[in-house]
Amino acid sequence: MYIRELGYVLVGSSDLGQWRQFATEVLGLMVAETTDGNLHLKMDGRQFRFLVMPKEMDGLIASGWEVQDQPAFRAMRAYLADKGVALTDGDEDGAKLRHVQEYFAFTDPAGNVHEVYWGPISDFARFHSPIGVAGFVTEGMGLGHVVLPAFETFDDTHAFWTETVGFGLSDILKISMVPGMPPMRIQFYHCNPRQHSLALAEMPSPSGCIHVMIEVEDFDDVGKALDRVSSHQVPVVMGLGKHVNDEMISFYIMTPGGFALEYGWGGLVKDWTHHQVFETTATSHWGHRLGG
Repeated sequence: MYIRELGYVLVGSSDLGQWRQFATEVLGLMVAETTDGNLHLKMDGRQFRFLVMPKEMDGLIASGWEVQDQPAFRAMRAYLADKGVALTDGDEDGAKLRHVQEYFAFTDPAGNVHEVYWGPISDFARFHSPIGVAGFVTEGMGLGHVVLPAFETFDDTHAFWTETVGFGLSDILKISMVPGMPPMRIQFYHCNPRQHSLALAEMPSPSGCIHVMIEVEDFDDVGKALDRVSSHQVPVVMGLGKHVNDEMISFYIMTPGGFALEYGWGGLVKDWTHHQVFETTATSHWGHRLGG
């Protein structure tokens, strides 16, 4: 497997000012000021982890996956092309926009757009949260994780990510979100020690994303963020709770992009050598009640 981490997400926004306020005043992300007309949101030394671009429609544009170096990038591209995956090579302007050396894009069977890149470009300025968040967990594990819709092509999309791309299956969840409805599948996949960097959900999403997760280094920053959510009247999707699979203590809020964001602490770091894939019918040990 060539992919090492979820490096960035590209987000379209009809209101960059709303995203800026949400990211800085609620999440505690740092804005890297630029002149390119886009919003660069920092979580660490990278130029950005969220690149928010002005668009008519709000939502996720693409997930950016990082490989180690140019040989890995070329090997990954050749491997996917040999498997018959349709690829679109990025141009110089696109690489400049993303602050990477090279990238290419592909679409998975569910229609989710992904990019593979190598060589992030940054001045590696130290992260300083505008509201005092101590830091985010990214080193060796990337931005966090992304949960993407795979409503009508779940089995094909699962096979693509495990058999073609080479992600490992972490665990399986089957749950009925509404009493009386048949259970839907959510499956979780890893490419590094984070319990999952990708999940697929058997449900649609107009925004192209179910949620993105970011993880703070200090548990107190979760509580402080909940206070900010309340004061800014941000819609709560699910209240504070602790997940069964990755033991993350987190809550979920709605972003200006039309998808949710999980804000958490304490996620499992795994040694996959002796991992046993399991299925659970409960999302959480406690909490995570809908609407808070």
